Amino acid sequence: MDVRDLLTTPGLGLSVVAAERDALDRPVTAAYITDLPDPSRFLSTGDVVLTSGLWLDRPDGAETFLGALARQDVAALIVGLIEIGVIPDEVIAICRARGLTLLTVSPGVSFRQIADEIAARQPGSAAGLATRTMRFSRRIADTVSRGGGVAELLAQFSAEFSIGCWVIDETGMLLASVGAAPDRAQVAEQWNAVIAREHDKRVIVPGGRGGADQGPVTITRTGARDRSGFFGCWGDHRSFSDEVALAMDALVGALRVEMELAGRWRETRDAQVAGLITSIRDQEASPGAISARMRLEGLGPQDETTIVAAQVDDPRFPQAAVLEMLQRTLSARGHRVMGCRSQDLVVLLVNGPGDDDRPLAEHLAEEYHLLLAGRQLRVGMSDPVSGVSRLNSAIATAVERVQNASGTEPVVVSTSLHVQTHRALLRMLGESTRAGYAREVLAPLLSYDERHNADLVGTLRAFLDGGGAWQETARQLHLHTNTLRYRIARIEELTNRDMSTMSDRVDMFLAMTCLDESE
Repeated sequence: MDVRDLLTTPGLGLSVVAAERDALDRPVTAAYITDLPDPSRFLSTGDVVLTSGLWLDRPDGAETFLGALARQDVAALIVGLIEIGVIPDEVIAICRARGLTLLTVSPGVSFRQIADEIAARQPGSAAGLATRTMRFSRRIADTVSRGGGVAELLAQFSAEFSIGCWVIDETGMLLASVGAAPDRAQVAEQWNAVIAREHDKRVIVPGGRGGADQGPVTITRTGARDRSGFFGCWGDHRSFSDEVALAMDALVGALRVEMELAGRWRETRDAQVAGLITSIRDQEASPGAISARMRLEGLGPQDETTIVAAQVDDPRFPQAAVLEMLQRTLSARGHRVMGCRSQDLVVLLVNGPGDDDRPLAEHLAEEYHLLLAGRQLRVGMSDPVSGVSRLNSAIATAVERVQNASGTEPVVVSTSLHVQTHRALLRMLGESTRAGYAREVLAPLLSYDERHNADLVGTLRAFLDGGGAWQETARQLHLHTNTLRYRIARIEELTNRDMSTMSDRVDMFLAMTCLDESE
């Protein structure tokens, strides 16, 4: 601190009586209270001397006292007026002649209060450390209380300590920065470094990677693993002074409040959308309720809607980041999007025609390969459906496609062009079509089983699963082979099918698959 800082400190009641030009910029290192006639041996350069002026009663007292202060090059002299009433003109004249900065203090302020303030504001002192930390903590608390936000909190820290800093949210996006900001490659590197070490609160990322090398970076979690952002700043925190370290802890605590609020908002929205998607999947919501909710979200119920399901092949990769990637990309392509996290997947309703001028996989890979960092993003997409009645089957289709997606590219998108199983093919027909086909083909068997308490459907399932092998199927069912042959003959009679032909076996197999899906 300097003399000017001391003068502008609220509550000290200091004022200037005499001072040379630029004298107020002199650094202050300590305070010394004395009325000794000649205190020179106890003084050092940079001291502020506080005195009641009792040496004025001695012959040549002013010249001796003030001369000692000038020789020791003190920063300033503060004279209290309780004992002497006013500062004599002689004292003012000598101070001006010798270049001493002369201050006076209000009667209600004690010398001890001034001395304590000077001691508290010295770098490295315990009192100074506590005072500066408390002052900084008070400022950021005020910022939070009036809704200053993340950017203003970072500005407070950077202005106080001249350290560039930033915040990355849990999705890997740079929320705000002050001073020199990391580039996209550095943000991705820092974010991946922290999520890879999920139990570490603080991670040091070495310099020399990503963009321009500005040395190491300290990345600190601002919250729990499932609701966390990351505070970053240039430098290795282990080399920071105690006051910077304490201020950084205070800042991270304030950022935690901001990030927790944002995380809770995402969770609330997730829960709302997840509830809608669950009710669609389980057919618990009426078409009217689904349509109303879609309208509230800005989606058109009568427009074509595609269901998108996605996951990354690393369980540590936050689902919130997957959701953000897809929402940003699909919105940029002109779609209206609503999505959520659902168990180990991300599920989105993608509504309305978009401007899909290039493959989705290419778009995602170009935009997010840095965040993926060698991981694979798998995406399953249903065919577009009109209205809301077929959304449940579209969800099932998208989920199956993402689970069966294959490839070695960073982003794999599975659509109707990538159908690899009969179940995926059947799901393209819609649930009502599948259920109708199963009823049409298997109705005689279902009716017979219900009337006679039999299990011809179970026999047919075992026969088809066994590839039509008589002895193996009979063994699985604990039947004699002749009994199995009798049952299959009965099935052929009721369904008017010939189980010795491949075409009729395929019909029955597909009907059984559709029945299993509906059940």
